[in-house]
Amino acid sequence: MKLTKSIGIGTLLWLLIFTIDTIYELFQINETSEVITLTGLRITTDITQAALHTQFALTWQTLMMYLAFLFIFVLLMYVMNRKKVETND
Repeated sequence: MKLTKSIGIGTLLWLLIFTIDTIYELFQINETSEVITLTGLRITTDITQAALHTQFALTWQTLMMYLAFLFIFVLLMYVMNRKKVETND
């Protein structure tokens, strides 16, 4: 598998994990607070009687986890591809 295809699949998989983590944390918020999700998204919520204000911010943790995930994913795809080529020889 080509490197660009592995990076594309890895990125889509990361976006799926990131989205599921964000939605899960949003449903856990029930008071004014600031939460940092497992994937590094900072969610700041201000709940008043009149309104609900939510702010989202990316952190350095998000970038580092994405790059680490992508590196591991591409490495695993490379190893799996290499083993498949060796067994076909």
